[in-house]
Amino acid sequence: MKKLYILFLLSSFIGFSQNPGDLVITEYLNDSDAVSDTVGEWFEIYNTTGSAIDLDGWTIRDDGSDSYTFSATLLVPANSYFVLGRGPNDPSNGGVSLDFSYGDGVFTLGNGDDEIVLVSPTDVEIDRVNYGSGNGFPDEGPGTSLILDPTLTIATADNNDGSNWCFSSSSFGGGDLGTPGAQNDTCTATCEANLGASNATCDTINPGATDDTYTVTLAYTGAATGEMFVVSTSPTGFTIGGDDPTAVADGTITISGVTEGTDITITVDNTADGGLCTLTRDITTPVCIPTGSVDLELQGVIDFTVPEGGSAGKAVHVVATANIADLSEYSIAVVSNGGGTYGASFDFPSISVSTGEHILLARDLTAMENYFTTAGYNLFDYQILATSSVTQNGDDTIGLFKNGSLVEEMGDPNVDGTGESWEYLDSWAYKNTPGSTWPMGWIYGSVNCTDGSNTIFDSSCVYPFVASLSNTELTRDELSIYPNPVNSGVINITSAIEGVKSIQLFDIMGRNVISTAITSNTLDVSNLRTGIYLLKVTIADRTSTTKLIIE
Repeated sequence: MKKLYILFLLSSFIGFSQNPGDLVITEYLNDSDAVSDTVGEWFEIYNTTGSAIDLDGWTIRDDGSDSYTFSATLLVPANSYFVLGRGPNDPSNGGVSLDFSYGDGVFTLGNGDDEIVLVSPTDVEIDRVNYGSGNGFPDEGPGTSLILDPTLTIATADNNDGSNWCFSSSSFGGGDLGTPGAQNDTCTATCEANLGASNATCDTINPGATDDTYTVTLAYTGAATGEMFVVSTSPTGFTIGGDDPTAVADGTITISGVTEGTDITITVDNTADGGLCTLTRDITTPVCIPTGSVDLELQGVIDFTVPEGGSAGKAVHVVATANIADLSEYSIAVVSNGGGTYGASFDFPSISVSTGEHILLARDLTAMENYFTTAGYNLFDYQILATSSVTQNGDDTIGLFKNGSLVEEMGDPNVDGTGESWEYLDSWAYKNTPGSTWPMGWIYGSVNCTDGSNTIFDSSCVYPFVASLSNTELTRDELSIYPNPVNSGVINITSAIEGVKSIQLFDIMGRNVISTAITSNTLDVSNLRTGIYLLKVTIADRTSTTKLIIE
């Protein structure tokens, strides 16, 4: 009879309740600043009943794969706080005194949006907190716990409502802020608005202009709180538009007409009307390049079918129109299938190039040399490996950028080129009028014209830049051209092969400046300007193309 009496006493002090609200999540630290999250994460629950509750058989989990089930007696005292954590119960955990450690790797608290769910042994969900800024909770910062407002009645408070939570202010252990195992701090009023992502974009660029402007967009959330928000800039004088934070809770502010070279600070403030927000964002001016200073242009876009297969035949061909001290100012990017938005860019390497030099950006250098043949490949002054950054198919748009600003494009970024006049599938697009703006001045090989060929010269659409090599090439023993550079106004062209010499001379822009036939061994170039030229000599069925410098 005495043993029955003792069991009755124990059962009166241990609750086997599984009703929502009996255990309530009241605090959590998901991002410790004092120590690593692997040891510093913890959360607090409160037993709202008059009896101890045994967690044996209970589960803590999130809505993903994190889960831990208690497998031994673990009593949460009546009307008491109870702290569970990830790390060991020693100073290495940031100084929190844990009532229980569930260990590392089974249940983690994400630093963004995540869930803490308490489930009873009978699979009843007793409490849940879906925390994070995406769920309306205050933005968590490292080293500060989030607490349930202590002015609310714990048993009846909606702790899954972010507006009922705030930041703790008391320090514990190693310096993080929180009240593990104790009464929560008093919530103080805070600014509920937040500034989000910002972007500064150059407006229409004027050739040669020194007063280009840019526009800033700045996202915000949590406004429209009843107070008047004032948006201002420093320095002043720019046009403020977009959404009004006084009336629109989540929106985008626009600042336009900002002069290039001017950094600005945007302020969103409601303190004059009794609010608590003074939010600022510093904006750094973008570099808006006037088109008159652009000294690189697109020459060709390549989508060959090569024997190596796959994407090995993709390349972009550009030409320098002036000396460039640092080519890394430039980059290229691709818009796929008329998607309207450029993908990841490829930045040119930091090298210097000279006026008239041609540059090939290739997905696979070996495949391009094989397909162009070594002679054709060597007509390019630079061959640069761009690997997967050269992604265009024959229906995609290529953009050329300088310091992040779009300066030229081939194709329409909002149109899939399939079936369009500018489609270059398994073929090429080529600018045969230097300095022109697409679609003017561009020609195209026929669709699929490189299919089944081993070199470009086997195809039905020889790439224009290397077309001069279509005939059998004159060897060095068969042709001599001197002096080079030319400073006397006369070139000597001698050959062991008899016959008329057909001469074509092209300037760096691809214009034919001399087209003649000679039977002598000299060519007069005294009336040409200094610069770099391409000299093509044909004798019978043999041809040689040589870079010529006139000083």
